[in-house]
Amino acid sequence: MKKALLFSLIFMNILHADIPTKMYQLYQKGEYTASCNLGLQHFKEFEFNEAYVSIYSFSCLKADQIDRLNTPLMILSQSSEARANASYFSMLVMQKKLLVQALYDKYSLKSLKFPTSSHLLSKIFTLYCDHPQPENSIKEYNDSINNRISYKLYPTQLNGQKTIAIDEYYDKILTLHHVY
Repeated sequence: MKKALLFSLIFMNILHADIPTKMYQLYQKGEYTASCNLGLQHFKEFEFNEAYVSIYSFSCLKADQIDRLNTPLMILSQSSEARANASYFSMLVMQKKLLVQALYDKYSLKSLKFPTSSHLLSKIFTLYCDHPQPENSIKEYNDSINNRISYKLYPTQLNGQKTIAIDEYYDKILTLHHVY
């Protein structure tokens, strides 16, 4: 009986120790949603491991699950790299929240100056601040680097929550649809 209990405890520890590896493998394969969901299921078990929290956070970011970054923001504080990641995630969460406020409440973002990044949400935030197009319900923008790429920003609802969507086009063909 003691051996069975000891074996099951060891097995559970091995299984749980393997979760960050599974998350990382899923991330490497581009299966960001699966990695994010696995991390969410086991978050409490590894919340003090900044490497695990970072893998979880980047998986959720790539899966367009921006709202799942709120909890990691408070945890990522011990190392320089973790603080940099938290700052990056914080900027994207704020940009998303401000875009939602601007689209639904007609809040002007014209005077705001934020750091920017190569992430799509950050690009769209900058384009919106520079050219808000208040008369249009669907905001259309061209990529500043590649004129064959364009974007549409518009309000939408996800599970009853007001949020935003961004569609990416290449030569006017829809290539990616993001709901944040």
